[in-house]
Amino acid sequence: MPVLSSHKAHAKPPTKAEVTTLVASITQRYAPLERAKETAWYQASISGKDEDFAKAEAALNTLDGLLSDSTLFAQLKEAKTNPPKGLNAATARQVDILYRMFLGRQVAPELLAEINKLQSEVEQTFNSFRAVIGGKEYSQNDLKKVLRESADSKELQAVWEGQKAVGDKVIGPLIKLVHLRNQVAKQLGYSDYHDLALAISDQTPEEVFGLFEELDKLTRGPFLALKAEADMALAQKLNLPKESLRPWHYQDFFFQEPPAVFNVDYETLYKSQDPVELSRKFYAGIGLPIDDVLAASDLYEKPGKSPHAFCADLDRDQDVRVLANVVPGYDWTMTMVHELGHAVYDKFKDRKAPFFLRGPAHMLTTEGYAMMLDRLVQNPYWAAAMVGLSAEDRDKLLPGAHKTMAFSSLVFARWCLVMLHFEKALYANPDQDLNTLWWTMVEKYQGLTRPENRNAPDFASKIHFVVAPVYYHNYMMGQIFGAQVHEVITRKVEKLSDPFEAVYVGNTKVGEFMKKTIFEPGAKRSWRELTKTITGKPLSPDAYAAQFARYVTQ
Repeated sequence: MPVLSSHKAHAKPPTKAEVTTLVASITQRYAPLERAKETAWYQASISGKDEDFAKAEAALNTLDGLLSDSTLFAQLKEAKTNPPKGLNAATARQVDILYRMFLGRQVAPELLAEINKLQSEVEQTFNSFRAVIGGKEYSQNDLKKVLRESADSKELQAVWEGQKAVGDKVIGPLIKLVHLRNQVAKQLGYSDYHDLALAISDQTPEEVFGLFEELDKLTRGPFLALKAEADMALAQKLNLPKESLRPWHYQDFFFQEPPAVFNVDYETLYKSQDPVELSRKFYAGIGLPIDDVLAASDLYEKPGKSPHAFCADLDRDQDVRVLANVVPGYDWTMTMVHELGHAVYDKFKDRKAPFFLRGPAHMLTTEGYAMMLDRLVQNPYWAAAMVGLSAEDRDKLLPGAHKTMAFSSLVFARWCLVMLHFEKALYANPDQDLNTLWWTMVEKYQGLTRPENRNAPDFASKIHFVVAPVYYHNYMMGQIFGAQVHEVITRKVEKLSDPFEAVYVGNTKVGEFMKKTIFEPGAKRSWRELTKTITGKPLSPDAYAAQFARYVTQ
């Protein structure tokens, strides 16, 4: 059966056989190219070598060559807009996914190659960057340790500024990238890349910004109430007037995680624990063993290696790996639980499903699921079960943990509001005063005081603007998804009334529930359908708001 002819040549709808053959033909060509691209990128992220980044860039260009095929896109568009009667749901879903995959590549291959080259160069700069402070080179882990533990305001400022220095190195290429992405969007009939990216990810500006407007209203009061308490504690620790607190005093480079101020010393709790072994035990205990993933992964610091962490599904089959830079302690325990959450999602998918239906329904579902699990690390009930904390010590930690976990939810929500609104403005006008705009957004949503006499591209030190554009809102939507799913697991699987007490440890029924309701459906349903199927209602911040509402006095 021949692949569909060009869009213009069709006077009538394509047949079921033609659409099925089209999808099969694309799958056969695409699958090995994706594996080559993912494998090359993973290796480049480990080595940091020029030649490995060149291979990754070449593999991406080859894949883009297929996705930019205008004839195939026309056939997909025809099959999507004028589907044959009786087309089965799985094939129709694949057509929809493929249409959106091809959509953003319908420009000259030379333009895509220019974007890929620039993005690769900037990513390599991020991966190889090490802050130099007082003549000493610091890894990302070193910087985080100082930021978390030091009470010396000058040292904290130096470390914070040291991390921001990468922004000066990448700002020029980043702005060029924004212009090039906008060029793609405008050629495809979109106002800017932000709107195009939402369309590609099966989202609309109305639903995303509408949800975040509701989130802003829900979180502003509780956030400011807990931040006022945190400010008092930080000022006391640092021996500073509250009015003198600046961004480097909040124990995180972007204030996307809360400072440790509510009498729960997570670092001491986990400092003697091996994050890898703890994560392995947790997942094995819920019936989702990941020994094979760990054996294939690259988990510890190396020169030139990406300082971040991610999970990679290299072939949508069995080759799932994690890249990390593990050191003992709380941060990497949470990170490994998160990344291995992605890994079990990928590992336990339905491998018999069509290629493009393997994997998550959407990025927000895999992010939300992983964050639902990493949040457990903050819970004293989880710590009691996993690291042998006594019931007495557990109960002593509960009041502080309630506040910490509530504040964590709120801090992250406010940070995501910054990212969403700033990135929208960035693509709307990349030539405006972005340095000032960034701090205006930070002040508005996070309540931080901007540093005096500072005019630097601090926003550019966030790697997501380069490697994951218009993606960050999915983390927040994922948290909302995760809260809804956790509420269901609490009631139906753990048989508890209080979501705070549901920590899953040792309950293989939780793993079975996740396999059947989240992993195995894969991308057979849209993220909207999956949310409603699992939780019985559309994506809503109600369950998310319940995580902090009862623990905050406004």
